[in-house]
Amino acid sequence: LQMPDKDADQSTILLPHKIVAQFQSKQQWKIPHLRYFIVVIGTLSASIGVGSSFAYNFAVVCGVNQTMDVRAIYEQSPSNSPVMYFPPGITNLIYSSFPAGNIITLFGLIALRGKVSVRNQVMVGTAISTLATGLIPIAYDYWPTSTLVLKLIQGAAVAPTIPLIGHIAANWTPLAEVGFFIAILSSYSQVGIFITMSSAGPLCDYYGWRSIFYFNACCSAVVLSLWFFFFHDTPAQHNRLSDKEFQIIKPNEKNVVQKKPKVPFREFFKNASVWAVLIAAIGNYNGISPLIVFSSAVLKKAVGLTDMQTSNYNAISFFMQLVLKIVSGILSDRWTSVSESFKTRFFNTISCGFAGVFMIATAFLPVENKVLCAVFITVTQSFIGFNSAGFNKAAMIVTKQYAHFIVTLIGVIISASTIFEPFLVWAVAPDTTWDQWFYLLVLHGAILALSNVIFCFMIRAKPAKFTEPRPILKLVDENRQ
Repeated sequence: LQMPDKDADQSTILLPHKIVAQFQSKQQWKIPHLRYFIVVIGTLSASIGVGSSFAYNFAVVCGVNQTMDVRAIYEQSPSNSPVMYFPPGITNLIYSSFPAGNIITLFGLIALRGKVSVRNQVMVGTAISTLATGLIPIAYDYWPTSTLVLKLIQGAAVAPTIPLIGHIAANWTPLAEVGFFIAILSSYSQVGIFITMSSAGPLCDYYGWRSIFYFNACCSAVVLSLWFFFFHDTPAQHNRLSDKEFQIIKPNEKNVVQKKPKVPFREFFKNASVWAVLIAAIGNYNGISPLIVFSSAVLKKAVGLTDMQTSNYNAISFFMQLVLKIVSGILSDRWTSVSESFKTRFFNTISCGFAGVFMIATAFLPVENKVLCAVFITVTQSFIGFNSAGFNKAAMIVTKQYAHFIVTLIGVIISASTIFEPFLVWAVAPDTTWDQWFYLLVLHGAILALSNVIFCFMIRAKPAKFTEPRPILKLVDENRQ
């Protein structure tokens, strides 16, 4: 049986049951501006995993100060301890276990590309992460080292959300809104950490460290429900998407499911702009990771703030990152008088370059001025928000339909940096004093500044040659070989 589709010049062969399904789908209500809803759900799904991982970062300093014998307090009531205590070596392993789970699973996800839908990968992973987060305080009372195992599982479970950002950018983003969409999508870590840090202070003060994990597990369950009901991999698969919006997202394309392209690895890794993005990512995440991962410990132990003050300063810094990501993304889209290369260099310099300068300047501040130290730490982290219009946007422009792969590589870089960073911090600043952190701040500030110089020199923010349609004859010859 033959029925014409939307285009008058083509026809499609449909079986009777598919005709019925197509007729029913036409009667279903459409969600207006669905692409924005998809971006928000995708960002929340990625952010909730990061937020859940940072629950531990605050829980270990909840109710603790420099004069307190944390081990003695724990040993008074191991099965119902008011503090979350671990020996120093175990503490660093737990910090590293989440990114270790990330990096192990990411390599497996590359092999699953095209075999298991992104929707199912994220759905299963988020469900496991939700369960692991809720179990951490329960299992701790019986076997404290179980936190290490559960954090490893948590990291492995949320790994599918890392390439998710590139997937949505490549499949759901209109060309005219690339900067704005990337700003929202790349803000997932800021959103997740902001939710955790802004709630952790009050939860810690009123309900204790266990409530931080339970709160994040509940948030994760809500996001999982939204994901299950509303997300689909591509516009062509979503029966709530109107034909008009499909043409906004994918102009001049048919509303059919297409085969996912294979990554041309050789051409990909020979491209200088790809390496510029990866070097910028290495500098960005290695440079800022000690402040992001250990911001609670630095503010609480090195600077000497209270639980509530630590929570508030952390929340402000990540909120400012979120705001600056969105603002820079919108400005990048609307600033049409200069080239994309100039814009990515400009915003990346504000992000990594200025953050590097402020980090070095922070190292020379006297710790006696607690407010000034906290403000400089907050401003340094805030500057990183401009990276959405810097190397993050350059990554999407250069790789286009292969954006998921470069985002996966960036995820590996993030995970690798956060695996080794706790051991570097432990070696240089074992007592978490301001004097010990001087060396870490100077070193990482220099890394941020240097990586930005290399990025600005190498980047050419235009689609790489390997993203162009490949000649049919060449594809036929390759298939014969």
